[in-house]
Amino acid sequence: MSGDLVDDPEGYEEEGIEAFNRMADAMQGLQSRLDALDQGLGSKVGRAEQAATKAETAAASARQAAERLEATSRQEARSAASWAVLGAVAGLLAAGGAGYWLGHASGQENGLAEGYRAALDQNAAANWANTPTGRLAQAFDRAGSLDQLARCNGQGWTVSVQNGRRVCYPSIGQGKSADGWYLP
Repeated sequence: MSGDLVDDPEGYEEEGIEAFNRMADAMQGLQSRLDALDQGLGSKVGRAEQAATKAETAAASARQAAERLEATSRQEARSAASWAVLGAVAGLLAAGGAGYWLGHASGQENGLAEGYRAALDQNAAANWANTPTGRLAQAFDRAGSLDQLARCNGQGWTVSVQNGRRVCYPSIGQGKSADGWYLP
């Protein structure tokens, strides 16, 4: 059997080199897919970059293995090339799957957290609307006066600044004073 391998050592070496060239092309294709995944994940860029770094490390290791394999005996080139290609493909598939899984899980966590915050805000607004102050604001709104109070645009009202904040006062004449309210 070993005699068969020695018959054409040049052919086996070329086959091994071709296999590793295909592996390098596959790695470059995976890198392109990882780059596209990185762009699609937006806020998950850090995790995708880690996955890409792992893939680049795996690619560099595979290239080093290819160089070492070329230096080994020509009799074992075909077998070693087959195992290296299989291992690199499995590693690349694992790295791609891990990158996808990390990005997907992180996106889901962020979405749930954002939805929970929105629900808390809506709960707080609904609870406030049921307080006496909230009911009073609703009554002003139904009467059409809430905008007028908030913007200080009623007849005879003026806006001044006190302590860096805008205050609305009714105009009552000189020498007289009146209470006002802070504007939003």
